[in-house]
Formats: sequence, C-alpha cells, structure tokens
Amino acid sequence: MIREAIMALVPDAQFVYSDTQIMQWHDTRPQPTEEEIQNKLAELKAAEPMRQLRIQRNQLLQQTDWWVLPDRAPTQAQLDYRQALRDLPQNSSPELDANGNLINVNWPEQQ
Repeated sequence: MIREAIMALVPDAQFVYSDTQIMQWHDTRPQPTEEEIQNKLAELKAAEPMRQLRIQRNQLLQQTDWWVLPDRAPTQAQLDYRQALRDLPQNSSPELDANGNLINVNWPEQQ
C-alpha cells in the first residue's frame, strides 16, 4: 500500500521501490518525505473500508441494472432496494476486521 501512497502524492511518478523504501527516484518532481508517505498511508488505510463498501455496492447495483432497462417496469421493491444500495455510503460506518473483511454494514435485502 506504500506504493499507492506514493502514487497518490506524486501521480505517475517514476521510481523503484523495495519492500521497505524508495530505492531510486526517477522523477523531476520532488520525492515525498517519509512523513508525507506515512500520512498518506494512514489516510488511505482510513478510507479503505468505504472504498471496499463502494466496490461491493457497485457490484450489487450492476447485478440489478437490468431491472431498470427502458423496456422493463421495475417493481417498487426493486427501486427501493437499489435506492438503499445507493444510500449505503451515507448510512454506514464500515470497518475492516482482522482479516480485512468488511464489517459493520447493514446490507439491504433484495425483495
């Protein structure tokens, strides 16, 4: 995840990274400091539960997109389910368990 932190700080940066440090910086822009990298890493880790929630939510929405095609008439239950999925980010406080699994989300049930 450190590589992602560096790329978030310096988009499209050219560098060689080992398991623990930047080995070579091949970019004209300044190399981020260790403090900047650690701060960005903490920010990305804090955002990870919501990122995973959105990925899973989007998959569920994609699975039900056919419900709302122009040649179909979705039921109110189907519309309500899709709306509940869209509202999940505002109505949830997702967390990750020790295994990196998403918890603390009340997923709506498909009717």
